[in-house]
Amino acid sequence: MTAPKMIRVMYRGQTLLALMLSVSLSAFLLWIIITFYGQSIRQNDNLMLRLHLQNELQRAVQLIGKDLRRAGFRGVSDKLNLDNLALFEQENGAALVIAQADAEAKNSCVLFFYDLDGTGCIGTTYKGGICVDADGQNNAKEIERELFGYRLNKKMLETRLTYKNSVNASCTQAQCRSYLQQPACNSGGWVDLFDENEIEITRLEFISIQDLQGVEVKLAGNLKKRADIRYETEIIVPLMNRDEK
Repeated sequence: MTAPKMIRVMYRGQTLLALMLSVSLSAFLLWIIITFYGQSIRQNDNLMLRLHLQNELQRAVQLIGKDLRRAGFRGVSDKLNLDNLALFEQENGAALVIAQADAEAKNSCVLFFYDLDGTGCIGTTYKGGICVDADGQNNAKEIERELFGYRLNKKMLETRLTYKNSVNASCTQAQCRSYLQQPACNSGGWVDLFDENEIEITRLEFISIQDLQGVEVKLAGNLKKRADIRYETEIIVPLMNRDEK
């Protein structure tokens, strides 16, 4: 009986050059994937940071606009016989003044008043339906609660928080008006609207429109740790309460 023939199977391995090319190609593809992924992560992070800055500045400018629309508003009260609005209105009848703090950009501070609680006077309480006494002095209490403002101060947007001891509730017309004039942009009683370690404001400007029939507000800023991430916005606010009596 004849022995079966042996069948030889030849296996040929990769050459060193082919192996090196394969490894190099794989490494190159992996590098492309990692690079693309890293760029996607950075772009996504940048987008989130830009959206955060945009939301913060839009929130602030809308808050300012909402407040400014109320400038000069006075409520109607059956208990009121004599209001004190003329004590605070400026010589042109305005309830709003645009100025700036010392060493800050021009028109970067706005001061104004409105009747927050609707009593008909600037101040929360008064006696006998009269907000001005016989000597022409203010007779309403807590006037600081209805004095408002916004300013740029050292790259920060601040809102006015007037303290009781910083104003004289029995002010004369000259004193009452001074609470809405340029020196008040430098006085104490202001608080930050942003985290000073997060956002810095590069522009805050209030522009009078047609003799204070309206105000254009321009606001711009950037992230403090990422100055390349910037945003600017603006809003036009009509002032409707100037001539109301």
